[in-house]
Amino acid sequence: MVILPNSCFLHVPKTGGSWVKAALKASGMMVEEFEVNGDPHAGLKYCPCPEKFKFAFVRHPVDHYRSYWQYKMGKGWDFKNPIDRNCCAADFSEFINNILTKFPGVYSNAIEEYVGPPEAEIEFIGKYENLVENLIVALKQAGEHFDERVIRNFPPVNVSDRLRFPAEYSPMLEKAVRESENIFIRRFGYK
Repeated sequence: MVILPNSCFLHVPKTGGSWVKAALKASGMMVEEFEVNGDPHAGLKYCPCPEKFKFAFVRHPVDHYRSYWQYKMGKGWDFKNPIDRNCCAADFSEFINNILTKFPGVYSNAIEEYVGPPEAEIEFIGKYENLVENLIVALKQAGEHFDERVIRNFPPVNVSDRLRFPAEYSPMLEKAVRESENIFIRRFGYK
């Protein structure tokens, strides 16, 4: 979580949050990072400033799982995390099958921790797929002062190694993920 003068950024895992934090700092904003027990992905209930404009980003579940697996393959699995402990696999398809059988719909279920339920959402939910533009919109809506040019030109941060860890879905596996995460896909207007 990042506390800004007028707003609070809730860092949903694998949605470009590391880039957002770095871009905010580079754009000259006063940035205060907030963690809960060392976790930068603190949920909405931990927000120390509920009165502020809150924003977060989401990512299509198909791409989210791909990025998650690539990140874990590069950085290592965290066996204190139930998903990592029960689903880790050196093969992407095996990882996805583990998610589908052991934690079906986990992304749909977990997202409310960051953005709230549909009937009480935070003020702005952007999409990873439009990260730069959506960040600029969120900051403007929050009334933040920042250097838009810096954000538009800020380079990628914390990118997974896609060449070393290719993560391709079979059509059947991708369809199964879409069905498992249908609530998320419909809620956020993905196809």
